[in-house]
Parts: sequence; C-alpha cells; structure tokens
Amino acid sequence: MKKNGISIALLLLLAGVAIYLFNNKSTDVSTKVLNEFAIADTSSITQLFLADNDGNQSLLKKQPDGTWIVNDKYKARQQNVFLILRGLKNMEVKSTVPTEAIPTIIKQIAAKPIKLEVYQGGDKPTKIYYFGFATQDHYGNYALLEIPGEGKSKEPFIIKEKGFYGFLRPRMICIEDEWRSPEVFFYPEMNISNISVEYPNFPQESFSIDWKGKNDISLKRNDGSSFAKFDTLALKNYMLLYKQIYLETYNNKLNEAQIDSIYTQTSPRAILSVTDNNNNTTRAILYTKGFVDPFLRDEQYDNIDPERFYILMESNELAIGQKLQWDPLLVPLRTFNAE
Repeated sequence: MKKNGISIALLLLLAGVAIYLFNNKSTDVSTKVLNEFAIADTSSITQLFLADNDGNQSLLKKQPDGTWIVNDKYKARQQNVFLILRGLKNMEVKSTVPTEAIPTIIKQIAAKPIKLEVYQGGDKPTKIYYFGFATQDHYGNYALLEIPGEGKSKEPFIIKEKGFYGFLRPRMICIEDEWRSPEVFFYPEMNISNISVEYPNFPQESFSIDWKGKNDISLKRNDGSSFAKFDTLALKNYMLLYKQIYLETYNNKLNEAQIDSIYTQTSPRAILSVTDNNNNTTRAILYTKGFVDPFLRDEQYDNIDPERFYILMESNELAIGQKLQWDPLLVPLRTFNAE
C-alpha cells in the first residue's frame, strides 16, 4: 500500500512538472494562431533556456567573444549551439495540424514537452517554443509557439528547418553534461609556449618543449637540461597535434570506490601539460582503462580497454578519451632523435 502511495505521488509530481513547463507564465490565447517561428536575426540572441519535465535545465549564455557557456559553469559545445541558432533562423511551418487532431496533439506536447525560451538582449524571452515529438515520417516536429505579451498559440503546427531533412527536437538538449564542451587541449592558433610530457614509469622518456615562435624551439630532458641537437621538424609536427584534443565523455560510469581504486592502485600512464602564451596551464593525467562490466572483459587484451583511457581533468573529474586521438601524444623522447 505504501509503495502504491509513493508511485501515485511520483506520477502526480511528474504531471505537475509537465503542466508547469507547458503553462508557466503563459496566457492561453484562444483567438490567435501564432506561426512566426523563425527568428531572422539570430545574432541578436543572447540566451537560450531549455527544460524538460524530467527536471533537466540548461541555460546557455553568449559571451563577449561569441562563445557560449552552460549554466554559468562550463564552456558549451559551440557546434550544438550553432545548430539551434541555424534551426531558429530557418524554421518554417511544414503544415498545419488537422482541426480534429489539435486537442490530441496539444495534450501530447503538454505531456512531455521540451521548452525553449529565446532571449534577445532583455531579461524576458521574446519567443517560447514547446517541442513535441516528431511526425511519423520524421521530417517534422509538432510544436507550439508562445510570444510573451500575446500569449500562447491556440493551435500547434508541424515545423521543420528549411533545407534540412530531419526533425529538430534532438537538438534541444536539456541535460547539462551533454552540453559541456569536450575540449581539453584546444590551441587552433598555436598560442603555446610549453608542452610537458611526463611518464611516471619511464622517466627517461619524459620531455618538455619550449617554444617562442617560428624556429625558436628547444627540447629538454626530464631534469630540465636542454638537448643540443634534435629533429626540429618532428618536434613541430608533434606540437601541431595539440591544436584540437577532445574527450569522448565526462560520464565515466564508475562509483566513488572504483574511482578511488584507480588513483591509489594505478600509476598514471602519462601526465600532459600545456602552457599558453598567457601563462595558463591545462593538465590531463592519463590512466589505463579496464573493463568495469565483466561481460566486456577480454583476456586477449588483459582485460584492458584497447580503445580508451581514463583521463583525470584539473576539475578532478575522471573522464574518458579515445586512444585514437590521445595515443599520438604519447611518444617517447627518442622519437625526436635527441642528442
């Protein structure tokens, strides 16, 4: 009986959240049909707020340099923001909803909507979108538009992005972690002054690179002493690898005990540090990744994941990186023919 009571309470709570998302700060306008979904000048958009009825919320803010951050904490995936902005600019009505189907579609949107509020400089949204599910052919989304001051449209529409064959709802990400930028080392302009590569188990292969631009480059041993001769071209090509290095995911799927065991029982595979021209340093510590799920373990690889590393970030988060991208960074000192 007690469990039934909890289940009923949970259902009521979720229903309440759905109603809140759909009706909060809204005025239903029974005499208006709002179908101006597109925003011509997306450069004027300063904030995007997304929410679903599972309690996930993401507030994206545009920064002075044109980049975006999520929930005032993390750099956001810029490409994902671009896709939303492109969709808003090119959004169009594919078709109306048959009159007899309107009540059903409105109920479906209200049951599990994704809400998008668009801000264009002010502290109040200029447009609010409620995205329902895709149409049966997956070439459109059911959606309802609200314009503050005018209210919510009395009718939903099937909308799409002009020139795009698909539907828009998957772009409307509400989960914070899914918005976080995967960038670790990101130096497209090569504004790098130093790279340090340390191998705790093989200190004789550790090295560091000092670069002051053009051919003013030096290679150093683990003790800080410099080499007189080395392969300059190989060293420069190695540095270019740091233009763009990403994580696969921040979700490591480990509990606290498993994370602690990695730190206490495992020596890092490598410690990589990059310092830019403004003296800002980014560091990543790489650990061998075993298989947590027994079903995935393979004795052929000594139960070690052949495709991924664990990567400890400066935020003390243990993330996952793909060896396909990170392995090229893990070269020994002898690669550069140092003398």
